[in-house]
Amino acid sequence: MDEARKKLRVCLICVVAAAVIIGCIYYFNDVRSKSDISEGTLIMTETESRV
Repeated sequence: MDEARKKLRVCLICVVAAAVIIGCIYYFNDVRSKSDISEGTLIMTETESRV
């Protein structure tokens, strides 16, 4: 019983670690591909709509 819990715990930790690593890779590749990112986009859009 304890061995099964240990194996399950290791498996879950591996799955979570893999998901975090894949998410980081996806995020950084997505950010690099967009060259027109500017800070304060929401604020700029909000002020433009008021004028």
